[in-house]
Amino acid sequence: MTDLNHFYTERKNDFLREGQVLALVIKRISLLRIVVALALAVAGYFGFSHPWIWLTLIPLVVVFLFLVAKHGREEGKLDLNRNLVKLNELELKALDHHYSEFNDGRRFVGPHHAYSYDLDLFGAASVYQYLNRCGTVIGEEQLAKDLNQPQISIEKILSRQEAIKELVEKIDFRQWYWAQGHLLHDSTHDNDKLFDWLNGTDVVNGKRKIEFALVFFPIVSAALIALTIYNSSFFPLILLFGGVQWFIISFFTKDISKAEAALSKHRRLFEKYATLLSGISSQSFQANHLKEILDESVSASQKIRKFSGLVNAFQARQNAMASMFGNSLYLYDLQCLLRLERWRAENRSYVEDWLFKIAEMDALNSFATFSFNNPSNCVPTIHNRLSIEAVDMAHPLINVSERVTNSCTLGMPTHIMLVTGANMAGKSTFLRAVGVNVVLALSGSSVNASSFTCPMLKLVTSMRATDSLVEHQSYFYAELTRIKQIMDQVKSGSPSLVLLDEILRGTNSRDKQDGSIGLIRQFVTSKSLVILASHDVILGELQKEFPD
Repeated sequence: MTDLNHFYTERKNDFLREGQVLALVIKRISLLRIVVALALAVAGYFGFSHPWIWLTLIPLVVVFLFLVAKHGREEGKLDLNRNLVKLNELELKALDHHYSEFNDGRRFVGPHHAYSYDLDLFGAASVYQYLNRCGTVIGEEQLAKDLNQPQISIEKILSRQEAIKELVEKIDFRQWYWAQGHLLHDSTHDNDKLFDWLNGTDVVNGKRKIEFALVFFPIVSAALIALTIYNSSFFPLILLFGGVQWFIISFFTKDISKAEAALSKHRRLFEKYATLLSGISSQSFQANHLKEILDESVSASQKIRKFSGLVNAFQARQNAMASMFGNSLYLYDLQCLLRLERWRAENRSYVEDWLFKIAEMDALNSFATFSFNNPSNCVPTIHNRLSIEAVDMAHPLINVSERVTNSCTLGMPTHIMLVTGANMAGKSTFLRAVGVNVVLALSGSSVNASSFTCPMLKLVTSMRATDSLVEHQSYFYAELTRIKQIMDQVKSGSPSLVLLDEILRGTNSRDKQDGSIGLIRQFVTSKSLVILASHDVILGELQKEFPD
């Protein structure tokens, strides 16, 4: 822990020093811009009396525009640098288990989920908040999906383990990705609007008459301009022909406005997505899963930048002069719409996958940071036997200085574990430690244990039943409903891990005891792993009836 504190402190100080240098550079560029602007004003003033001075205007304008662009780039670097300073400050706090400034994922809280609510995966002081190092909203969605829906095969888990292991060593890339992502300010709502447009129908593309007009009218306009230069008497024809083009544009005004409204917010968003993909493409990866993301990132970033440029050109219609001349001479709005629709036709089936690649890298970075910040973690072994074996297992949300580790062995034929003990002895924490580490293992992550093995299985829990006035459910009814769901899962025959904490609390002691014994008898004949925590020590008598 001391080494990690030193590591993050050094990184924070390094970025602070870089920020000071960048701030100084920006200040100097600002002063130079003022000097060049004054020079332009002076040259313009004296140019009226000394015409040769006008010659200095062009290089001064070029220098001024260069300084404006340079200033923008350096400001972008400084914004990125500030995020990097902030991230390392947050990591220092997280080492002491103060991680409340990371997004807690409360929007993913689901009281009816098979296990996430019972295991505190989402919400304040949750597993998600502790793990979350996502720079984008789509990345946060993917991380939540990884925790809520474990991977579907051992091969997929092994592929993610390999990718996470490699990313652990790429601290610069991981932190850059977070810092760059936090300049994004994306939202799934904006992406929904984008997909509405992507799935829309073409207005111009594929319409032969319109496509012919978009070639024919610019040629005629160019010819009329040439004739007008030769003979000014042709000028009325240009005006007449421009009026005809505006008449054509008027039939598409609604479609043009609709496209502009759908795309206006996506230019900057896609530019930043392209930056993230470019950052991925600049890396050298060995893990197959990362190579798959890398291979697509190069072309994806180029295509997204092209889209951003097309949207930028389309938005130029908001300039009155550009719109007037463009639409009068070559149907500018329709030309832009045609290029956008052609891009859509070519790429619409790939956009969702591009966004998934960005989100997947974000989620993998979160798991890699978790491993980096917990060097005592182990990479779990996923096998095909219905058994769980953990040595020195702990709950990740408990600080190392306060942590009590436990070992656990559970498998056929001894597939039911009864945990008893006094209040506050740690029974519920033990169950949650098992559950959370299983979720992490099946997500491809490292786990808090010195060794950990588990199979592919379905995790179901009953630890925190809640009543509901809206759903007309009492506490006892809610608990029975959850137990029925668990038994349906167990009876399905698929490998399951069942975690139960003080079940049937909503009824009297005798019914609770009888119900618990009956439930355990059903579990005995099932092919499921079961851990049950209870104060009812009489349940331990079942060991005599079922010694295996």
